[in-house]
Amino acid sequence: MDQSIKVLAQLPPILKAFRKKSGLSQADMAEKLGITQQSYAYFESNPVKASLERVFLVLRLLGVDLVLSQSRPVVRKAPAATFAKVTGQQPKEAVASMEKTKPTANKKLVRAITPRKKEAW
Repeated sequence: MDQSIKVLAQLPPILKAFRKKSGLSQADMAEKLGITQQSYAYFESNPVKASLERVFLVLRLLGVDLVLSQSRPVVRKAPAATFAKVTGQQPKEAVASMEKTKPTANKKLVRAITPRKKEAW
């Protein structure tokens, strides 16, 4: 059974269909994952809120392969042209403006990193 997902809202019914096709109940999946049936039911109805790691684990247990394909080519504009369009400048002026806004070695951006809590499964 091949499924194409274009929006995240399609994921819950697709997960349910693959589970049923495998002949497994929510309780069976919960047992394989070492969680309660209620926890699995919540996951299946809200997989978008779960980590990608959890989604992959469930897909692997269901014997589902994830295949990604590009449906249309991506058109990239030159950064100067995009910047020019936003600022209303000519591309050459935009390049000069972009050069002025680049961070220097003395002005590094620092982001605080906080550890995530480990989850049960």
